Amino acid sequence: MMNKFNDFSALKALKKEMVENDSSGKNVAPQPQKRSRTVVHKPKELLEGERMSKERGLCPGCTVTLMDSNDRGILRHVHKDCVEIEIDGLLFKSGFGEFVVNNTEEDARLLRGVGGSHKRKEQECDRTKAIPNEISIDLHIEKIPSGYDAPKGFELPYQLEYFKSILHKYMKHKGMKISFIHGVGDGILRDAIRKEIDEVYALSCFWTPGPAGITIVTIR
Repeated sequence: MMNKFNDFSALKALKKEMVENDSSGKNVAPQPQKRSRTVVHKPKELLEGERMSKERGLCPGCTVTLMDSNDRGILRHVHKDCVEIEIDGLLFKSGFGEFVVNNTEEDARLLRGVGGSHKRKEQECDRTKAIPNEISIDLHIEKIPSGYDAPKGFELPYQLEYFKSILHKYMKHKGMKISFIHGVGDGILRDAIRKEIDEVYALSCFWTPGPAGITIVTIR
């Protein structure tokens, strides 16, 4: 009986100790912490860009046309003093006065008529481009394409071949004048091209002396 009483006393004492601990707050269960809300502050430049967009009525994603080149692109970003426009996958910076926002209704009409415009473009490409009535061709070896590749001592044949290629290119354009610049020098190139015209191309063109170092060839 004494052992049971001692055990009961021990349990009673343990319970009393636990109550005292609870009241003193030593073993109080931790309260769950409240999560703090994270406030994301936008960069000043972004806020300024949004303000400029509202003031000017610009909407990123709209199509625009550059005034100096008529290139069409998409407005991507608006900054305080400029915008970024995407053209063919590349971003270009532009001032606010260098582009215009496209009219969506006009774009839709252009898309509907794309078939007709495509045919017109093909017809325009088929037309012969306007050729100027007078041109100048420099026959100095350093001015001829690939002229520096000419072996030393063979510059004259290179110059004559280039001269003949120009004649063949414009032979169909009657009345056209070609000023061949051969320079003064010793007159070898001058005499060679004039002889070539007199002996080979006399029926197609004729030459007249121009200012010093120049022979003017007129297509018949």
